[in-house]
Amino acid sequence: MRAQRQLQMQDSYIMNETVCSIREKLVALVFVVMIGGFLFLSFATPDPLLLKSERRAPSKLPPITLETVASGEFMDKFNNYAADSFPFRESFRSFSSLLVFGVYMQSDKNGLYLDANGAGAFRAIYTESINQLIAKVETVAASLGDVKAYYAYIPDKSIYSIRWHPGFDPALVELALADSVSMDELVFINLAEVLNADSFYRTDLHWKQEELDGVMNVLGSAMGFESDMSGYSEEYAGKLEGVYSGQLALSIGMDDIYFRSSAFLKAAYLNERTNELEPGPVYDHNKLFGIDAYDFFLCGAQPLIILENTNAETERELYLFRDSFSSSLAPLLATGYSKVVLIDLRYIDIRTLGEYVNFKLGSDALFLYSSLVMSNPDILLVR
Repeated sequence: MRAQRQLQMQDSYIMNETVCSIREKLVALVFVVMIGGFLFLSFATPDPLLLKSERRAPSKLPPITLETVASGEFMDKFNNYAADSFPFRESFRSFSSLLVFGVYMQSDKNGLYLDANGAGAFRAIYTESINQLIAKVETVAASLGDVKAYYAYIPDKSIYSIRWHPGFDPALVELALADSVSMDELVFINLAEVLNADSFYRTDLHWKQEELDGVMNVLGSAMGFESDMSGYSEEYAGKLEGVYSGQLALSIGMDDIYFRSSAFLKAAYLNERTNELEPGPVYDHNKLFGIDAYDFFLCGAQPLIILENTNAETERELYLFRDSFSSSLAPLLATGYSKVVLIDLRYIDIRTLGEYVNFKLGSDALFLYSSLVMSNPDILLVR
């Protein structure tokens, strides 16, 4: 009896060992098939030419040399290349975001948040970067001659979120501006109090043109012009799927683009190849089908634009030192000026600006920057 029991236990042990061995082999086989399958797909699938959802070009396969391998440069760049060209990359990114927000219930993914007001980013601002921006603004303002200079900042949309996010801090910004003696010659205009969550697109970082009445009233009151929109008509342009939607790889809806048009507005753009100003549209409907539909406003990134109001009752001009947010604001500002000259110091050096712009006595200058520039002032071509 005892021998029979021992024999049964031995048979059971052998069977369990066999099952475990088969299970381990199956797991290993599945792993090898998956890795091999993705490896095959990565070679069989052509590399993407553009990561449209992230609005950037993918990393390229780095050259293999003894120097790049020894320094570790090859592996660093290869990791980026492999991540950008991985098969079904967008599907995996979407699945990861769904896990983060839907299953793990985290408040953000890699600094991007999603709440009832839409998506946004934690974009922290530090005193050092604000001071660098102040120094550059002061340098430019000192070169303008007898022009009345104003400055304002555009707060990041995260401060209007329903949840507190450790990003942009208006109190820190205003404290740094108040402590700067060099800015005493300029007039500060506070825009934070007239903006709210509805002022911004749900899927993007930019503000909506149709929600800028409060901004226009505050600017007009401080700068001495009347914000009269009676000569404008509000129209619908199309849809916008903002930058945050692509970065999160989630379908969080699309925003509607509305704009205010006037027959009295004319725009001219600096052609960097010919160094000549050439006429162009105030609103470019072709841009709605490009990588960034927000480029619909004044054709997107441009070094220099002259926006003329042919029905102006004044000869005053406005020199608007700006980033992308001002593309939608400038057509409205033209109600108070004969010309609005948009200057983007990310693309034109302050030392060459005098070749294209004559700063007119009795006119105004406005320095208006968002958190994008405030957190990275080095991108301004001012030394």
